[in-house]
Amino acid sequence: MINRLAAVVLALLLASCASGPAPSLPSGSAAYDQVPPGDVLAPRMSVIAPNDELSVLIFREPDLSQERAIVDSDGKVQIPLLGPVTAAGLTASEFAQELQRQLGARYLVDPSVTVAITRASLRRVTVTGAVTKPGMYDMNSRISLIDAVALASGPTNTAKFNQVVVFRRAEGERLGAVFDLGLISAGKAPDVEILPGDQVIVGNDGLKQLYRDALTAAPLISIFRPFN
Repeated sequence: MINRLAAVVLALLLASCASGPAPSLPSGSAAYDQVPPGDVLAPRMSVIAPNDELSVLIFREPDLSQERAIVDSDGKVQIPLLGPVTAAGLTASEFAQELQRQLGARYLVDPSVTVAITRASLRRVTVTGAVTKPGMYDMNSRISLIDAVALASGPTNTAKFNQVVVFRRAEGERLGAVFDLGLISAGKAPDVEILPGDQVIVGNDGLKQLYRDALTAAPLISIFRPFN
């Protein structure tokens, strides 16, 4: 059942990544060139995620303000005059500063923007492959890759700890990287942060060919957030 579910997930990933050739995913030290080490225990401010509802208020510009702006599945918000602007992964304050920068550069003089997350979407991560209980899990707090695998009751005895792939959607593309869970668990490699909407797949021998295909098809990732 585990192999079958993982095969279905990987098939969907391959279909979404098959629009053209791309380099293999980074692994080992190359993966950590994209994902710098950080402090796993450090708190992180709440960041905007897909399907969140925002309040975007622009001082003295009621026609440009929005009491209910929805973050789409690609992490963007439609802003009058600007069009789609990436919000996911930013704090409300960071997104407000970005809107001020873009509006000030093109349309307004010294704009003042206030952004608030008025309704947070349900945060979930999908964990499949060689784990005890594959499925979709709620994220009630900030979690790491090890935490995500633990949500699925841990790896099975056939798991390949050095074949753990994290896929993420950003800017309309599916991106990914390979991590060695064994090294991370032993404290010999840094852990990485898992964000809402991520897909974690733990490999095993039965998934060898699917992994080879998936790792060839998916583009390099450069947008994982370290714990800091």
